[in-house]
Amino acid sequence: MNYIIKKALISEKSFGSAANDKFTFIVDKKAGKDEIAENCESLFGVTVIDVNTANYKGKIKMSKKGRGARSDFKKAVVTVKKGQKIDLFEVETEKDKKKNQKAKDQNEKEKAKKEEVIDKNTTVKVREKKK
Repeated sequence: MNYIIKKALISEKSFGSAANDKFTFIVDKKAGKDEIAENCESLFGVTVIDVNTANYKGKIKMSKKGRGARSDFKKAVVTVKKGQKIDLFEVETEKDKKKNQKAKDQNEKEKAKKEEVIDKNTTVKVREKKK
């Protein structure tokens, strides 16, 4: 089977839209929306609702040796069924943020417990053994 999806487009904007079940890929320039949807469903095991595509012309760049051009590419934004996700895009949700914050708070509490109080005026930090 020909794989139409070349690679995932990883950027700040694409990660923001991945939280809303929209994933961005660089695809074959000749691919149609229905082919992209079928390929995405077979590769990642998700239900595709919508596919939006855009063609981009490569930029011309100058260097000491002369002019060069980046290659043209086609970008596809694939919308999947709500609740499904593609593992290439790891998006941190609000629940994950809260879990991470709780873990940080626990670590701080454990560090505070390592301090032992000898007198009212003196505190001693207990050192951990190095392995």
